[in-house]
Amino acid sequence: MEKELVIKIVEGFFWKLWLNFSQLEVEERDNNLYYIKIKTEDSGIIIGPKGKNLEYIKIILRLLLANMLEKSVNINLEINDYLESKEERLFSMVKSKIEIVIKTGKDLRLPYLSWYERKLVHSFVADINNPKIYTKSEGEWNERFLYICKKDEKITIDIEGSDI
Repeated sequence: MEKELVIKIVEGFFWKLWLNFSQLEVEERDNNLYYIKIKTEDSGIIIGPKGKNLEYIKIILRLLLANMLEKSVNINLEINDYLESKEERLFSMVKSKIEIVIKTGKDLRLPYLSWYERKLVHSFVADINNPKIYTKSEGEWNERFLYICKKDEKITIDIEGSDI
């Protein structure tokens, strides 16, 4: 089964880097998206400053999995719940930016976010279900940014009415 192969590949990857872990869980979520959760004492090394090592490890691991599974895959690599706390901070920042957009009426570009973070923010804003705001992504590759935008208020005029 594919899940067992993913586990073996991830175990081997971290073993070859001399990084130990006490727990490894793999869950296939959306089509070809693997959620990999690891508990380790080596989290500082794996995550690195501002999560940079984690991003690079995700890229290498994603390419390795795609090569071994012979198909395109995406991964979410969670180390000691780092991303969960990062998501909480991300959503808090997005809430404050939404308030700014509503008050000023001006679109606001967020700092660079990964594809996964943009996906989270799009879903988060949609779940808020505020009819005054929406999100959009513009650009390509590393120049792709997410915007929080205020919807234009539309005025309806009854041109067939007797008041005109």
